Amino acid sequence: MDVLNTSGAEVAIVTGAGSGIGAATVKRLAARGLKIVAVDLDELAVNALAHEIGARCLPLRADAATEAGVRRYVDATLERFGRIDYLHCNAGIEGRATTLEESEPEQFQRVIKVNVGSVYHGMRAVLPHMYAQGHGAIVNMASQAGLRGVPKLSAYVASKHAVVGLTRSAALEAGPRGVRVNAVAPGQIATRMIESLEEQWAPGNAAAVHEQLVSLIPLGRFGQPSEVANLVSWLLSDEAAFVNGAIYTADGGTTA
Repeated sequence: MDVLNTSGAEVAIVTGAGSGIGAATVKRLAARGLKIVAVDLDELAVNALAHEIGARCLPLRADAATEAGVRRYVDATLERFGRIDYLHCNAGIEGRATTLEESEPEQFQRVIKVNVGSVYHGMRAVLPHMYAQGHGAIVNMASQAGLRGVPKLSAYVASKHAVVGLTRSAALEAGPRGVRVNAVAPGQIATRMIESLEEQWAPGNAAAVHEQLVSLIPLGRFGQPSEVANLVSWLLSDEAAFVNGAIYTADGGTTA
C-alpha cells in the first residue's frame, strides 16, 4: 500500500467509528481536512462512512479491544498515511443493565475488556510514535458514569472510572514529551447505546425512562453526537494546546 499523505495533512485514528459519536467525530475531523483511519468491527458502517467522506478516510475493520487489533490499525495508518497525530479512543459497549449480585462475571469482563482495553492498548501502541514526532494528542471516551455511580450499571461505571484514571496517568507521563491526553465524559447522547439502556431499564416502557432522564438534564434535552464530536475535535487541535489531563463533561449540566 502506497503512502498517500503527500499533502502534509495531519492524521487521526478514531475507534468505534461506525456510528454515533465516533462517526460524528470522523466527519468533524474530515471537515478540518485531516486524514482519518475509521476503525470499527462493523465493516459495512465504516465503508459507508469512507464512501461519504472520500479518499482522506481509510475504513478499517479491527478489534480495538485487543493488542492484535490495535497493531493492525496502527500499522495500516502508518502504511497508508505515514504518521499518527491524533487518536480518539471511542470504542465502547454498555453491557447488560443489572444489579451487581445478578450480574455475570463474563459480561463484566467483556465490558472491561472493550472499554478499558481499547484505551490501554490504543495509547500503549500510539504513544511511542507520537513521542518520536515530539507532538500529538489523544482523547479518550469516558462518561459521566466515570465520575459517579449509576445503579444497575456497575461494569460500565467501573470501566469508565478506569478510563478517567488511565487518562490522568498518561497525561502526566506524556505531557513532558509533547503529547496531550484528555478525556470527554458525555451524559445522555442520542445514540444506539442510550436507546439500549432505556429499554433494558424498563422493558416495553423505554419512553418513560427517556422522559425521566430528560427531566434530570438542566438543558432539557439529550445531546447530539455532533456536539460531543465538536469537543473532541477541539481537544485534538492546537486551540487546546495547554489542555492536558482534563476530563471534559458534555452532559447539559447534569453533573454540575
